[in-house]
Amino acid sequence: MQRLLVMAFVLPALVLALPLGMAGNNTTAFAQSSAESVMHVASPTILKGSIANVQLDSEGNPEWIESGFWVLRLRQGATDSDLPLANLVARISMVRVDGTAAHGHTIHNFTLTNAAMEGNTTHVFDGTATVAIRDGPVSGVPMKIKIFNGAAIAMWIGPNRIDSHFGTNPVYGTLTESSSAVIAVMREGMAMNERPANASSIVLESSSVNYYGDATGYLVYPQNGTGLPAVIMIHEWWGLNQNIKNMAEQLAYEGYAVLAVDLYDGEVATESSRAGQLAGSVRDYPDEAVNNLNAAVEHVSSLQNVNSLRIASLGWCFGGGQSLQLALNTEKPLAATVIYYGTLVTNQTDLAEITWPVLGVFGSSDQSIPVDTVNQFGAALDASGVTNEIYIYEGVGHAFANPSGDNYAPKETADAWEKTLAFLSRYV
Repeated sequence: MQRLLVMAFVLPALVLALPLGMAGNNTTAFAQSSAESVMHVASPTILKGSIANVQLDSEGNPEWIESGFWVLRLRQGATDSDLPLANLVARISMVRVDGTAAHGHTIHNFTLTNAAMEGNTTHVFDGTATVAIRDGPVSGVPMKIKIFNGAAIAMWIGPNRIDSHFGTNPVYGTLTESSSAVIAVMREGMAMNERPANASSIVLESSSVNYYGDATGYLVYPQNGTGLPAVIMIHEWWGLNQNIKNMAEQLAYEGYAVLAVDLYDGEVATESSRAGQLAGSVRDYPDEAVNNLNAAVEHVSSLQNVNSLRIASLGWCFGGGQSLQLALNTEKPLAATVIYYGTLVTNQTDLAEITWPVLGVFGSSDQSIPVDTVNQFGAALDASGVTNEIYIYEGVGHAFANPSGDNYAPKETADAWEKTLAFLSRYV
């Protein structure tokens, strides 16, 4: 058993894959029907940094202080001639210079329309994105991003689609030291849609598969792999959206076959009210969800390139709870179970059914999954002799690994993902 309150850490790089969370909607290189599968080569490049900006009023006087973070994930397109696939997530906090009217905005669902160079030092990305404002998300907002000398970033957001909420001038920020180093390599002769010569070449094959009744999941794995470990990935209450598919791909790059399941019969929610209804309908018929997940395990077990003894489950939030339910009701022993802030069971007798390692990731400020419940869960696993690692991140709340949410914590998310990869590597 390992149970830790995680308070501080240093990482050499922020590896997000934008889990969960909101990544871009670029689907050019991915199959969308069960009759079609595609291959793509990718070594993701991640640029990230902070936002530090002052927005001026019409008279040129400081009006708003803007701060936050941004992450831009780039990957080669389906062919060398394609645009790179670009996923942008940004969180901008705003407050008037007198300290009033504090609020925040999330930018996600970035779709790249053009990538170019201005001279030898400025990278330019044009596209559209979804911007969360007070009245709800606004899609199709024009954006221009410029990265100057690998050290500074400027983002023109809108302005017409969102009433110049961020002004007509760009929002400025900086790049981390590691991101600046990436840009320096690019300046040595690589375009944004080319992979560095020394980057590992991983080819993924992906397809939509019908694995249970009318349920269609997203299957992705390294091409030509044999005896692969596998993961059943379970979506948040939003459904099997592009964000979960991106996470499936990220895990596939680590050498896993991943089947991202669908518990909502193809529906993807965009409003929390509908997401709650969909999640509630699944909880009202738990046996159906368990049958769905067991069918996913059976489907993956039947794949010739998968080792059927090395199958794990992983889920976030609603999916974290379902990951635990699969462990308690599986028809085949699993190799591991991963739960990100999902609904827990604390009954020792029930948990004694699990005979494989369990990883749990939680936030100390989570009102949905209180720390006391997490501790009871860990204690019951210990008493049942279940190997477990439980991490409670100090000061973060529910769904802290979702970049589109107000609780998003990028450093904690990166650390949790590193721990997840290490855990899967040990036990799957």
